[in-house]
Amino acid sequence: MRLKPWIALTLTATLLSGCTADGSSNTDSEVHAETQARETEETDIISFNDSPQAPDDTELTIKDSQFQDEDGSITLKQFAQVHDKKHTGDVSVTISDVKVMQYKPSPDLIDFFHGFTHEEKEFPYVRVNVVVKNNGDKPMHIAPVSEITTNHGETVTWEDDFYLEKMNGELKPREEKVGSLGFVLDETDPEALEGLTISSSEVLDANKDKVADAVEFEVKF
Repeated sequence: MRLKPWIALTLTATLLSGCTADGSSNTDSEVHAETQARETEETDIISFNDSPQAPDDTELTIKDSQFQDEDGSITLKQFAQVHDKKHTGDVSVTISDVKVMQYKPSPDLIDFFHGFTHEEKEFPYVRVNVVVKNNGDKPMHIAPVSEITTNHGETVTWEDDFYLEKMNGELKPREEKVGSLGFVLDETDPEALEGLTISSSEVLDANKDKVADAVEFEVKF
């Protein structure tokens, strides 16, 4: 049976209208998803403070690039954008990025490094940018970077940190700490460094009893 011309036209218009609406809906959803993703990326951008013990390395992302200020001069030797988050109990630890730099401190800072290295006038060091958060409702204790071991076998611990930003210790309920730790390398050639392992401490409760294991990050350059 043949459809009357006006019925056929009506059905065609309805189908076209439906296709247009579906296409518009899909496009709107895709745009919304892209916008949300972009906003999430912008929210995730975290700023880390310059250290009074070392030059500002914010703009150093290319190997062998250099910067100098009143604290001395640095040369970037290795750089890894990690952006890795791990959970242990109620605590999350995020390693944002890791830099290895050759450092010539200013004369007034040389004495400060006597306790960290026997080569106070020039030495390599590792900077780790980290975010640690207590997601629970009870106080917790953790050192987000408790130990670093290079692929050459050199190990430094939280006691060797010279950034002194108080990243270790108690985290109040829902508290988040954002900061950096710096470790002098005495036995590692930064040019030959291929990677390192970063370990947190165990998580302790208010009574200093263990409640969760340490977490470990493998960083490759």
